[in-house]
Amino acid sequence: MKDPHSTPFPSRHTSQCDSCVFQHHSLRSPDFSQAFVGGQKGYQPYPDLPRDLQKIHQSAIKVRHLEPWKIAVIVIGTAVAAAITIGLLVYFLTYDQKLFYYSANVKITNIRYHDEFSRQSSGRFRDLSERVERLIDKTFYNSILRKKYIRSRLIRVSPDTDGVMAEALLTFWFSSTDSREALRERVGRILRRGLKKYTGPLRINVRSSTVSSKCIAFLLKVILSIF
Repeated sequence: MKDPHSTPFPSRHTSQCDSCVFQHHSLRSPDFSQAFVGGQKGYQPYPDLPRDLQKIHQSAIKVRHLEPWKIAVIVIGTAVAAAITIGLLVYFLTYDQKLFYYSANVKITNIRYHDEFSRQSSGRFRDLSERVERLIDKTFYNSILRKKYIRSRLIRVSPDTDGVMAEALLTFWFSSTDSREALRERVGRILRRGLKKYTGPLRINVRSSTVSSKCIAFLLKVILSIF
């Protein structure tokens, strides 16, 4: 008599299931499509992440690989380089360099003194200052002191024998250890050389044209007269 709880053909059914399972796994081929990210072949550890998040994650891993002591060396090196640069600029601009002021007196024989020359805002004064300053600028820009010369400014026009005397303030940027008197002689030689070469409308008496040093009191007087 057959057992009602028994299952027909147990061994055959089991073997068929095993065969089905085996065939099912054996027919599956490994999926290598996730190994290609961004057109590069390689293993992708996070295939379920979107491509943009995968790139961000990889970049974060590379940053974390930079050791802390390397970051500290880079930061310290940058700070030291910046400090040295600033220190050198402060030294050369503040301690090693100094402004030197000289007065250039240029005698002009074909101009007669007029009351308008006493006012720097007058048309006669501005016209003469433009000519004189252009002459002085051209002289020093074409000389060995072109990198030291800053500017010139006509500050006074006074009457003189056979003409007028135009006084201009010359500004230079020399080393603080330079001799003011030696530089004055050099400035005077260069200015007289430029006056000799001048061929413009002004008639200049080179022998009567001089260069002298100016002190702080004179500079303060000039500033007050301008304002």
